Amino acid sequence: MKGRPRLPLRVWLLGSHTLVLLLPLAVLVGTGALADDLRAQTHTTLRHQAALLSLFVARDLDALRTTHPDASLSQLAALDPDLDGLLRTARESTLAGIRLVDHRGIVVASSGTEHGDDLSDRPEVAAALAGAEALEVRARPPQSARQPLGSVSRRARVRLFLAAPLRLDGRTVGAVLLSRTPREEVQALVQLVPWWVAALPFVLTAGIALLAGWGFSRSLIRLEHAAHALTDRPADGLSALTKALDAPQGSRVAEVHGLAEAFRTMATRLQDRLDYISEFAGNVSHEFRTPIATLRGTTELLRDDPDMDASQRERFLDNAHAELARMERLVAGLLALARADAGIRRQPVDLDRLVRDAVEGRDAVTVTGTGGRVEGDPIALRTIVDNLLDNAATHGAPPIQAVLSSDDACVRLRIVDHGAGIAEADRPRVFDRWFTTRRGEGGTGIGLALVRALAQAHGGDVGVDSVPGRTVFTVDLPAPPSDPSHDGPRARSSSTR
Repeated sequence: MKGRPRLPLRVWLLGSHTLVLLLPLAVLVGTGALADDLRAQTHTTLRHQAALLSLFVARDLDALRTTHPDASLSQLAALDPDLDGLLRTARESTLAGIRLVDHRGIVVASSGTEHGDDLSDRPEVAAALAGAEALEVRARPPQSARQPLGSVSRRARVRLFLAAPLRLDGRTVGAVLLSRTPREEVQALVQLVPWWVAALPFVLTAGIALLAGWGFSRSLIRLEHAAHALTDRPADGLSALTKALDAPQGSRVAEVHGLAEAFRTMATRLQDRLDYISEFAGNVSHEFRTPIATLRGTTELLRDDPDMDASQRERFLDNAHAELARMERLVAGLLALARADAGIRRQPVDLDRLVRDAVEGRDAVTVTGTGGRVEGDPIALRTIVDNLLDNAATHGAPPIQAVLSSDDACVRLRIVDHGAGIAEADRPRVFDRWFTTRRGEGGTGIGLALVRALAQAHGGDVGVDSVPGRTVFTVDLPAPPSDPSHDGPRARSSSTR
């Protein structure tokens, strides 16, 4: 599809490995989980600092009231000129802004310059003066985001404000207000580990991805080159493809091994098909050469001798007609073989009925046994039966028997005749294309070859057993899936030899 990138396998692996490596970080940052955790850490730190500061301020105020019983927090700040300095020193260590407010919400001491400010309208201050600790999160000015990653002033977009009540003798006499920015997510990650430690996983990931991509793609590249060789030079390409498959077949990657096995199977079948086409072309040329030569000679004689005797002319014409009929049978047989090689259409077929229909009208042919149903092409199955019966009638002797049987694995048809039998030397070749012992009588050598091709197209096979006085051709077809409606007849059928 146009527009989609086509990149080497190692690039895809590098990208996927890097994505997997970055995915946890993306989840932490993208979902805000890391930001929430950093804020929670800052909140806890502020609470601890507020508790400690409240303890010291309450102690100093309690000590002041020993001499001034009605002393307030503002009087403590006025009598202790070093209080602001202590708060500023604490800010430098804790990075938190610190302010003390009295019971009215007025700032009486600060690490900054907010003396006298009225903070009573702030929600956290109001809650603290009412006796409850409170936290508020407020946005920071945008310019803070431009701080460097190592900046002490942080890069966070928000600032936390914690107000804790300041109690003395069970009464709230003021509040401690602390503020601080939490660390920003990327800043926290950068400060967590040195850059070279953070870069190490990426280097290792890239190395593993590139190594894996090289290992996986090496075999695929060899297959690609072999496929191009097969396309450019089919004859040489098959041998090159076979050699190129040795390395991929040894791959530890199951998919690469499976692909190499599929390519080897394809190469074997292509080689078989090329051999078949070459042999087929030679056989067709040989088989058609004789009738064509006969027809040419006959027409030349008839043309050169217009005064030929009528009986001789009739004999030449009969010979020509016989050769034409043989060529017609050859062409029909070749077309049938081509259809068998192209595959068949399957449907349920009652083999018993098909065989009985085939023997109807034939002399000295009987049917015994039952086979049941098979999955196949009824026309092709009828061709198998007709060709075997014709072969038995032509080459054998009556009586001829069609014996049907079945078991859990196959449905079997045997055609038995009682002729002289097949010579032992000819027996291995009877199913070869073009092999016939009666070429002079019009035999084409295609009939039994077609039987084998059609049987194999159905997933079965055909064999022959012959001795003087008895020849048996056996066709085995796969049994259909179990069908309870046919279990009875199938179970009662028996093999008859």
